[in-house]
Amino acid sequence: TTVNSRKLSPREQRDCEVIEKLIRSYFWIVRKNIQDSVPKAIMHFLVNYVKDQLQSELVASLYKTSTHEHDELLDESGQIAQRRKDAQEMLEALHKANQIISEVRETHLW
Repeated sequence: TTVNSRKLSPREQRDCEVIEKLIRSYFWIVRKNIQDSVPKAIMHFLVNYVKDQLQSELVASLYKTSTHEHDELLDESGQIAQRRKDAQEMLEALHKANQIISEVRETHLW
């Protein structure tokens, strides 16, 4: 086989250099996109895997626990019960105070 060994014209050389620069730029952009995409893809798959596994683990754990433990989860804590009782007493006191104020407004002093 014979190789065509003619010399390139200055214009052809310039065109080759431009094409080479464009190809290098293109590969640099592609490389940068891949560098940016790989960590995002890894995090995406990790987060989805953990989310799916966590949900199945929680459901399995929920079904494995005894009814007694479920009842404990549903029980109201002593502190919350006391706050609710105090709030109920305050509400009753405010209703009584409102009733007294209404009675005072309705009575005529003359």
